[in-house]
Amino acid sequence: MIAADLAQRHAQSGMNLRPWSQKEYQDLIDDPKTIMLRDNFGFAIGTIVLDEAELLLIITQESHRGQGHGLRMLSEFESTAYARGAKSILLEVSDKNTLARRLYDAAGYVIIGKRSRYYKTLDGSLEDANILRKTL
Repeated sequence: MIAADLAQRHAQSGMNLRPWSQKEYQDLIDDPKTIMLRDNFGFAIGTIVLDEAELLLIITQESHRGQGHGLRMLSEFESTAYARGAKSILLEVSDKNTLARRLYDAAGYVIIGKRSRYYKTLDGSLEDANILRKTL
């Protein structure tokens, strides 16, 4: 089952944030607005409404981080969103996730806002999120 695989990959990703449940993934998979890309090294998932896409999550196996896989997956997500009518992409990223922030910066995303205490970490603390946007 795809939802179970995504939930497992997320839980094993080494991220310090709460992993999503199989049900959360299944709800997204069942939604026709969802864009989902996956391969042996990770996945990207987001939604599209009218002309705006939201990238919800990119997961890359720890052993493949920093090797361009995330950038390739992000580029593929952007192309898919554009083909489905998106003119821009929004996303949130933890202020402390420096690797992801570098990825989005390299891909041309700009900070348009901030959400204070947005992400709950595994130890129960809260992290701020930057809201980023890119025009396609």
